[in-house]
Amino acid sequence: MTAAAAGAGIEAARRRARMLALAGIVLAIVALALPPMAQPQSYHGFADQRGWLGIPNFGDVMSNLAFLAVGLMGLAAMRLPAVQAMGRTSMHAYGMTFAGLALTAFGSAYYHWAPSDARLVWDRLPMTLVFMPLLAATLAERLRWRSDQPLLALSLLGVGTVVYWKLTGNLLPYFAAEGGSILLLLLAVALLPTPWSGRAQLFAVLATYLVAFACEQGDKLVFQATGGNVSGHTIKHLVAALAFYVLLRMLRRQRLLTDSDT
Repeated sequence: MTAAAAGAGIEAARRRARMLALAGIVLAIVALALPPMAQPQSYHGFADQRGWLGIPNFGDVMSNLAFLAVGLMGLAAMRLPAVQAMGRTSMHAYGMTFAGLALTAFGSAYYHWAPSDARLVWDRLPMTLVFMPLLAATLAERLRWRSDQPLLALSLLGVGTVVYWKLTGNLLPYFAAEGGSILLLLLAVALLPTPWSGRAQLFAVLATYLVAFACEQGDKLVFQATGGNVSGHTIKHLVAALAFYVLLRMLRRQRLLTDSDT
């Protein structure tokens, strides 16, 4: 690849990055401009409310161990040469993603122990430290970020949407941050080149997460279909953890692409 071609590629990537930034700004404006959305209280009425071993809502509480396991494995993988070769900024972003996943295990278990709006805050706070750092990681490796400041800014933005919901009762900014981060991640994977192999697996990560979302929405239907053995929300936790295991496997197997690979 010639220097001119490389320079043209970098400039094209920058233009696309500016388009992604504009899309993010539009999402934020729309979320703040639309009428407020309150947290439906019916959300707390999960299908499987069976307790066991003194633990209420046992299935929804204990299935969070899957998040903890994958989160800890992900943090351990940050010491692998294949991951450290990415550079500090990308490694920090992926590391925060897995740290957020491990924290989500505790926050979600705390919430499901006795579901309420007050406890749901501690479920959603660490979740923002999963999807916002994952977006930052995706952008960092493609845009050659050399600073952790964008990671910090995106993470604080995610946390801020939960704080905003707590203070105002308006859930829309949180939904915009969660859904917007997934949309921008998809666009980044599709539009911005990466020097690392295996990134098509991010589509598998997102597809698996969508299955988890579908299980969550069908919480009661799954519980009925399984004869009251397991609920959709319990399965959601397990499938969502699987999505991040796919991400972990991608990082473990990645290699730096060369010109002959492109």
